[in-house]
Amino acid sequence: MFRSMIAGAITALWMGMPAFAASDYPLLKDNPSSEHYTLVRVNDYWSPANITYSPAGNFFVLNSLKVSKIDALGNKVFSLKNSETMRLLPFTYFIATPKGLYNLSRQNPKLERFEQVVNGSKTRTLTVDSFREIYGQAYADADIVVYDEPNFEEGIDKYRAYMWIKGGWVLFYLSFDAITLDSDYDLGVTVQEYPAKFNRTLLLRDVQSKTYSAGNIDLAGDNPRLMALLPERKMRYPARGKLKLLHFSKDRVDETYRGVPVVFTGMAEHRLRIGKEDLFFREIALKALRHKLDTQLHWYVVPAPYQDKTQVGFLEFVPISNMTSEGSGGVYVLRRK
Repeated sequence: MFRSMIAGAITALWMGMPAFAASDYPLLKDNPSSEHYTLVRVNDYWSPANITYSPAGNFFVLNSLKVSKIDALGNKVFSLKNSETMRLLPFTYFIATPKGLYNLSRQNPKLERFEQVVNGSKTRTLTVDSFREIYGQAYADADIVVYDEPNFEEGIDKYRAYMWIKGGWVLFYLSFDAITLDSDYDLGVTVQEYPAKFNRTLLLRDVQSKTYSAGNIDLAGDNPRLMALLPERKMRYPARGKLKLLHFSKDRVDETYRGVPVVFTGMAEHRLRIGKEDLFFREIALKALRHKLDTQLHWYVVPAPYQDKTQVGFLEFVPISNMTSEGSGGVYVLRRK
């Protein structure tokens, strides 16, 4: 991909290059503001974050180095550091761990431990008929059913179902012989006979670039199969606010080909307009020969039906290397002062 191809060249050629053009605009990390709005950093990792919105709970889930809950006003109200033993289940607000789940729809999320384990490694004796009978009854009693990939330390065949039954979590290890299972790491696990029961979260969209807040999952040209499976493709995302490039200066040559400059970086000045108010800021942008200017920015909003429930938007700045940022990489939430 274009961005990754030139990242190494930028790092190699950066030393000794001139400074970027001066600007009166603040960097994103300095919290640009208008009369009633401000941009506040909620994630400082340079890699793309996965950001979804819960229509049922009217809050956001941000998945990066940490899993964070952002309320409808733009306040970070919960955060948990990611690890190899936990995982945010795709398009949910449930964080699965070996001992239980975190339910981010709670006012004060905490670990809710499994009260029972069925068909686990020490009790894996259920026949196909027994599994169908027990699982079918549990499924009928459950208010929530979410599925998960195997924990490879336990075995690649140990897919899981987490069921919320009468106020407690039950962990079921699934039986391949008793169900029809399909697994996609990006979209999650599905069971044909027993569909999941939960309130799905939705991706946000950058209307101008037509991209989604799917983190490192490419839903555009490289992965049309995934996009075809998502309900977001049929949703309307009106542009609430508009991000506009005001000025870009080619301050630095970062790559040449046979002595001819082919990649430039420089300071770009931007305006984010919300209603009648403007927030101004600057960040480094990238211009390669025969390519459009890469501002390294995305402005994400919720689908149309929910724009009256939250005024929050997310501005993401994803530099391709530490040489194309002055320390502002990450996600910023737009919220009222």
